Amino acid sequence: MLQLFKTEWLKIKNYRTFWILFGSFFIFLPSMFLLTAQQFMRQFDQMADKSIEAAMLKRMFSSPFVFPNTWHGAAWFGGMFFIIIGMLYILLITNEVQYRTHRQNIIDGWSRMDYIRAKITLLIFFVVTTTLMVFLCGLVCGLLFTPNLSSVSFFENVYYVGYYAVMATLYLVVALLVAVLVKRTGLAIVLYFGYVFVIDNLLWLALTFRKGQAGYFLPLESSDSLVPNPFKPGMVETRTVSDWSLLATAVIYALLMLYGIIRYYKRTDLKT
Repeated sequence: MLQLFKTEWLKIKNYRTFWILFGSFFIFLPSMFLLTAQQFMRQFDQMADKSIEAAMLKRMFSSPFVFPNTWHGAAWFGGMFFIIIGMLYILLITNEVQYRTHRQNIIDGWSRMDYIRAKITLLIFFVVTTTLMVFLCGLVCGLLFTPNLSSVSFFENVYYVGYYAVMATLYLVVALLVAVLVKRTGLAIVLYFGYVFVIDNLLWLALTFRKGQAGYFLPLESSDSLVPNPFKPGMVETRTVSDWSLLATAVIYALLMLYGIIRYYKRTDLKT
């Protein structure tokens, strides 16, 4: 697997678009997270403690930028910007078809499964590196904005970083599926964005109407719901599905999609 990743790295290390998009995630996430934290904490601290309304607001909106909530906030912000990595992943895979690199790999001795494994190593690379950035953002933000570090548990909610990794993995598996099936860069990216931002949300709204729970078992929602909006008061949360159920659902979806990708790629005509 390591040798396959080294081959993938040789393909992309001098690709300017890769560095622009990949670097964008590592610039936008920490900068936006820390800027938002600074503005939020300033407003949060300005609430008059003697005001009944202010006290109620503080209870409703716990700060997602202090320990232990900072891990939740960092994971949610990471999910917002991860669409950049999904787009990059599609671009890299569809470029293989456009420039016939995938065929050349097979000619040079790779099996079709080697090609899929190579793309999975790239997926793991993206998940691991972005998860590390989410962890660092949460850690730095918590250290900067937590009023009394001696009275908090630093890693109490760090499992949200793991939830982010599950979410990132599922998003990239969906991106891989779209790229393998569609092959054309522009169309694949449009379909990916359309599903993530439009179709998935519309289906969720339809299936959670009147507090229904079926919408939480949609492919992307199963992982998105693990990292809900940290600014949403807990009292308005309607989900009753457990985290373990969502985790199991996300893993099953990822495995089924990977199985479908492997089956399809083993049978597809590499000339197209």
